Formats: sequence, structure tokens, C-alpha cells
Amino acid sequence: MTEQENKADRRHFTTEQKFKIVKEQLTTKTSVSDICKKYDVLPNAFYRWLEDFFAGAKDGLERKKNGQTKAELRKIEELETKNKRQMEVIAEITSENIDFKKKFGM
Repeated sequence: MTEQENKADRRHFTTEQKFKIVKEQLTTKTSVSDICKKYDVLPNAFYRWLEDFFAGAKDGLERKKNGQTKAELRKIEELETKNKRQMEVIAEITSENIDFKKKFGM
């Protein structure tokens, strides 16, 4: 079988299908090999979906009351710090500009 034919034979599953397959394996305790046979999925693909499934679950558990993850809150804090510094620089430049204009009577 050529690589071209192999790519053509690949199945593409939607997010909902992947979720359903992983959930079925976890809730029914069906073996991974049986689930893979049932849905014609390669075990490597299934384990990748399982990894994504748990990563998504972890992110969901990390969400704060306002719906933001720790990573999002960290990014917001970094941006606020950067914004504060920029505002300080603008204030300093503006003050120097005013002093310059007063000094030279502009």
C-alpha cells in the first residue's frame, strides 16, 4: 500500500466522536483494544485523545469563579504590569515635555 492510499484510508473523527469514544472506554471499563476495534481507531490515536481528554479536564478544574484559568490570570497580570510601566513612561515623557516648553517659553 502506498503512502497516498494509506492517507486516503484514514478516518477523521469529530471532537464529539472522540469524546464519546474516550468516555465510553472510561465509563464501561472496556479494554482499549476492544474500543479501538469497535470504532476502527488506531491505539496510538486513542491514547492521544485520552491525553487530550485529561488535559482538558485539568484545565476545566483549574478555572476560577470568573471563568479564567491560572494561565489566563497570569497573562492578565503580566499585561497589567506592562501597561502600568508604559503609562509611567508616558507620564515621565509628558512631564519632561512640559518642563522643556516652560524653560524655552513655548
